[in-house]
Amino acid sequence: MDACFYSENFAFSSEEQMAMDEWMLLQTDKRSIFGFRVYQMVDTCTIGRNQKLAVIKERTKAYKTLVRRPTGGGTVFHDDDLIYTLTIPSHHALYELKLGDLYYEIHSLVNRVCKYFSVEAELYDECVKALPDFCFDSPNRFDLLSLENGAKLGGSAIKKSKKRHSYSRKFSGGFSNGIVCRAVFERIEEGFFSKNNSKAYRKSTNVLSLA
Repeated sequence: MDACFYSENFAFSSEEQMAMDEWMLLQTDKRSIFGFRVYQMVDTCTIGRNQKLAVIKERTKAYKTLVRRPTGGGTVFHDDDLIYTLTIPSHHALYELKLGDLYYEIHSLVNRVCKYFSVEAELYDECVKALPDFCFDSPNRFDLLSLENGAKLGGSAIKKSKKRHSYSRKFSGGFSNGIVCRAVFERIEEGFFSKNNSKAYRKSTNVLSLA
């Protein structure tokens, strides 16, 4: 299975980042490959694909940019955090997993990456009946929680179609520096794609070439 790693995305605007996620989905469908990238957004609030603006309006007023994600889930505030997106083709075994099992597989890997950077965390292992309108108000099952203070370190969102998955995650483990972000990127790449015997190659992207 081939995997394409999209780099040089840190300078994109928030709107361009969401467009890039959608474009990655299309490329996964077209080329039957994994897609993976890491990026950041500042002073931005992202809302779930199916969320109603009226529900989250009051708490999002202070943010400069409000954009809708292609994935579902609750509203997320972005400032000093790291975001990654993974797209999974439909003929890979990961696509066949139930969503809870997919969360577990990916978050277990990310937890190993956290330990590499001396960030101690654990998977939240309690069933959740209803998800909050704002992602970080409470954890979902298999979210990562800090062992230091119990804070939720990351929130995840998924979009599934008949042909591909898109999986995006905000991680607030203090990885805000660009160099550190790339190091995290490399560790996730190494852990996930070597485990799945994927042939990987990198692709630099430019906003002008996304059409």
